[in-house]
Amino acid sequence: MRRKSNDVKAHVEKFFVLLKNYPDSTDSALVFVRFLRSFLRGCSQPEILPTIEIMTLLKEHKPIAFHSMRKLSERDDLLAFLTGLSMSPQEAENKLQAIYESREYKTKKSS
Repeated sequence: MRRKSNDVKAHVEKFFVLLKNYPDSTDSALVFVRFLRSFLRGCSQPEILPTIEIMTLLKEHKPIAFHSMRKLSERDDLLAFLTGLSMSPQEAENKLQAIYESREYKTKKSS
């Protein structure tokens, strides 16, 4: 279980690096799509993946890239599903920051 939590942390770290280093442009959309596919493949069950949090911050911090992803989603059901996910940006930031800083990360949904 420890290894899987580390996988999630590594992907969250990579996501923060991508947010910082790639501009908010249509060209960046493909970088984020590749990341999402890698993220979903690289992390396996029973881990609860912070997918909603990632999509929320992507929409919040890279709106042009996110809009381009929505256009791409017309031909990709998985991407259409992912771009439809959202939550409170502050809550998403807090959850991802907790994973990034290695604070306790629950692998089960809280009630």
